[in-house]
Amino acid sequence: MSASSLPSSSQERTPILELEVLAEKAANAFRPFLGPEGFDLAQYQQFLNTMYHYTARSGEMIQHAGSKAHDEELKQFFKYMCNEEQGHYLLAKEDLKELGGEVSEAIPQSVQDFHHTWFSLGDTIYAYLGAIYVFENIAKHVQKEGKDLFARLNLNKKQRRWVAVHLEADLVHGDEIIDLCSRYFDNNPSACLEGGRAMCDCWINVFTHFGRA
Repeated sequence: MSASSLPSSSQERTPILELEVLAEKAANAFRPFLGPEGFDLAQYQQFLNTMYHYTARSGEMIQHAGSKAHDEELKQFFKYMCNEEQGHYLLAKEDLKELGGEVSEAIPQSVQDFHHTWFSLGDTIYAYLGAIYVFENIAKHVQKEGKDLFARLNLNKKQRRWVAVHLEADLVHGDEIIDLCSRYFDNNPSACLEGGRAMCDCWINVFTHFGRA
């Protein structure tokens, strides 16, 4: 873990079954695109373009969620996550550049839908905790498939940074949000699950509409 890590806590890490199911459901939508019948090189470039737009507003979005925090622990968590996610979208841009492509000016509709949904999750922090739980626990389900993709497309280190960073960093972030949610979930389970379901649907929507404007 980096120097910007969260302060050590009790690290309960008691997974929340309903949110784990949603994270795995989201991962299952992604898995076929990583496998032998998945992305070709042109489609991988399209994926990078989508992920550039998907994560370009991460700082703004995390700050919006953090503005709902009502205690110091939550405020520190969202400050930490904002620092962790800073600049990740540029990795997608640089990967794409190494492959001879460039990001589009047009924002894919699935990304527009995601941004709209995020800013409409409500006025409490709990929906955002559920949403982040799902997002940060997708990567643990596709570790092998992600690495297989690198080999199948013969991607060098400068062409796979966005995926590689998220495969690694999200293992840490996933444990951290499990720990946090294990202590906050019972305060408002319905809002946590609503946020989790909304983000699961947004992620699936990317691949349901993959290849469309």
